[in-house]
Amino acid sequence: MSQKSRIGILNEVEKFLQNTGYGIAKLSPGSNACFDIIAKRRDQLIIIKIEPYVDNFNRDNSFELKNIASFLNASPIIIGEKGRRFSQIEDGLVLLRYGIPVISTETFSNLIANGVPPIVYCSRGGYFVQINRKVLRQARIERDLSYADLAHLVGVSRRTIYEYEHSINPPPETTARLEEILDVPIAQGIRIFDIEIEKESKPQYSVNSMSSFKEEISSILQDLGFLSQFWTRLSPFDAFGEHKSQDMHSGLNVLVCVDEDQNKNLFKRISLTQDIASLTKRRAIMIVEDDQEHPATQSIPTFTLEELNQMKKAFDLVKRWVKKYSDLKDN
Repeated sequence: MSQKSRIGILNEVEKFLQNTGYGIAKLSPGSNACFDIIAKRRDQLIIIKIEPYVDNFNRDNSFELKNIASFLNASPIIIGEKGRRFSQIEDGLVLLRYGIPVISTETFSNLIANGVPPIVYCSRGGYFVQINRKVLRQARIERDLSYADLAHLVGVSRRTIYEYEHSINPPPETTARLEEILDVPIAQGIRIFDIEIEKESKPQYSVNSMSSFKEEISSILQDLGFLSQFWTRLSPFDAFGEHKSQDMHSGLNVLVCVDEDQNKNLFKRISLTQDIASLTKRRAIMIVEDDQEHPATQSIPTFTLEELNQMKKAFDLVKRWVKKYSDLKDN
């Protein structure tokens, strides 16, 4: 099979999603972001990165993608064609790249359009099939086979059969042999959207050089209660954060765009950020140095640094009032 281009895969994936009822926010094909599509259908939210040669997806990409996915409560996934170890990612196979599932376009299509999940995954030591251990054990017992009996028929050790029923998964050829002997399907689909994604610390070689303007914004937002901020380098928005009040989640989650020099791509970034905010039930805001006739004010809630400082002063005043009131009650 000839390898597909990134734009070709992106268009194909977009078509799959639209035809199956997903709402989508899509970045331009030339984007250097850590994701390309965010898609939602009912309660399922997916954040997708298209990377034909999967080894090009590096740790910087994974760090940002995992953090954005966590903030949006989305399932991250990489769709690719090949890699250093794979001349072609086969249909029905799941790889992991920095803990994020990687599948082919065909596997994605079968999953989204036909509800057919992949069953084979690659891990250290080779290829394995996720199995239903209860079905395996029940089938063995119903056929009055001991661990040793089944092990002899399959050609593995007694201990291996025990492990199959309790902790490990067999390779594809062993799975096929077990199903043939027991005359029951034991392969189980991999729920790639439910894989627990482990957060990782920021790579040492990844330096986030924020401008003094952004540093000041970050400091004010923190004072205003946006404690869980994350500043990005590989997405349409510059930052995201959740507001917390007395360590309680307020439900106010914002995507922040910052305009320091009226970048020519500003309106494209604003449009994408608003699409993502709408799809994921977040709020989008723009922060600028001076709003005098700033073009962003016509399309997105826009705040100046001065306005943020005024909010901070008001916030500090309320906190002091609450403390004084509490002190009086205690006395």
